[in-house]
Amino acid sequence: MTSPSANVRQVSPATLNVTRFIAQAMQTEMSARLIEKAKHHIVDTVAAMVSGAALDVGRSALAALPVFAGQEEATVIGTGQRLPVFSAAMFNAMLAHADETDDSHEKSIYHPGCAIVPTAFAMAQRQGRDGRALIAAVAAGYDLGARVNEQMGAMALNHRGHSTHAFGALFGAGAAAGVLAGFDELHARRLLSYLGHEVSGLSCWMVDHDHVQKAYVFGAMAAKNAIFATLLCEAGWTGIDDVLQGDRTLFEAYGRATGVRTLDQPIALGDEILGSNIKKWCVGSPVQAPLDSLEALLDSLPPPDTIRSVSVEVPAKEAFIVDNRDMPNISLQHLVAIYIIDRGLTFASAHDFARMQDPQVAALRAKVKLIPSKPLEDSGSRQAIVTIECETGPALRHHTEHVRGTWGNPMPREEVDAKARDLIEPLLGRATTEDLLAQLWVLETLDAPAIHKVLALTKLSARV
Repeated sequence: MTSPSANVRQVSPATLNVTRFIAQAMQTEMSARLIEKAKHHIVDTVAAMVSGAALDVGRSALAALPVFAGQEEATVIGTGQRLPVFSAAMFNAMLAHADETDDSHEKSIYHPGCAIVPTAFAMAQRQGRDGRALIAAVAAGYDLGARVNEQMGAMALNHRGHSTHAFGALFGAGAAAGVLAGFDELHARRLLSYLGHEVSGLSCWMVDHDHVQKAYVFGAMAAKNAIFATLLCEAGWTGIDDVLQGDRTLFEAYGRATGVRTLDQPIALGDEILGSNIKKWCVGSPVQAPLDSLEALLDSLPPPDTIRSVSVEVPAKEAFIVDNRDMPNISLQHLVAIYIIDRGLTFASAHDFARMQDPQVAALRAKVKLIPSKPLEDSGSRQAIVTIECETGPALRHHTEHVRGTWGNPMPREEVDAKARDLIEPLLGRATTEDLLAQLWVLETLDAPAIHKVLALTKLSARV
């Protein structure tokens, strides 16, 4: 890479700050806490990709594989095939958000892992990077994606019909790709310029019943476009020096929030991944807190046929997302009924369409009332209050204030590992799952050839 050009003095403090952050990320010291938390999100995303390969969305996505054949640079999860780096990242990102399994960043309203982790693995394979570099790139991606959305004003963007899920994912994946490409400040500035021009994302994905275009918007579009832009800049394509500030630039076009951190303020590697959320339950986000409440009440749950009613209060702005939906893993009423009947929830039971027609499930589901709560919405965090009225005895009630897996109630490694096994083992078998997770949990010690071997373990059998 060449050194930064002489006109660097014309660049805004925000662009200088971001490009130096990208250029220095691989050399930045990482704490043991940061490395551990990053591995939680990487393990969680790999599990989402493996399980996604066997779901309808994953199968639909992978059916397009032959169209994108070319240089064999990076592995497509579940297939054993290698494609051009941007194609492999795109397909893996589709798998990562083929379901409601992947992680999220609550404050900036986007799902970082489904775009950033596939991008990082694909670029690490192409560039011959080791596990430590991959972790640094993932952390940098979570940081930049969140900070760009924060400065734009995530909720305001959503209200204007834009998708923060697309915006944050693009800049996050771009940062990860730029880090692993070894970009200096000049190339990072050019990359930012292309990312700024790539910004897109309508929020009408909300009416996508098949989840296919939603997976593309949340992860695949960003992974593909970020790597494509990185390759163009690597090949010498030039761009404007500052896409963040100035006439007709990013924040002029899309707006900026007040009272938030700006990109000219320090960006500490790993801050945002330390504050990101991992789902305990493989279901829609607004159902996480109700399931936590049911788990807290597990020892006291009465027989299903003795329940008179179940009321579930959730933040008002989220209620419509999960209200009696026709997909089992995002229907609050259905999932509450399944949990009470089964005394628990697995990936398999949450995705069992047949049980939506089960008379026992349907009878209990009809007793579950979803209550949009403005007070819970005003609290500013994802909460739920579950109240169960029985034929006899006192009512049961539990208020979940901090969802398991969020920054206020994080999951330890053991729980992240258990979730991953629930998703992976039915598809890869116990021995391969054990090997795959063992390698991922020591990712920072792996060299570049070992990264290829780890991804090769994710090939599903033909019967799946």
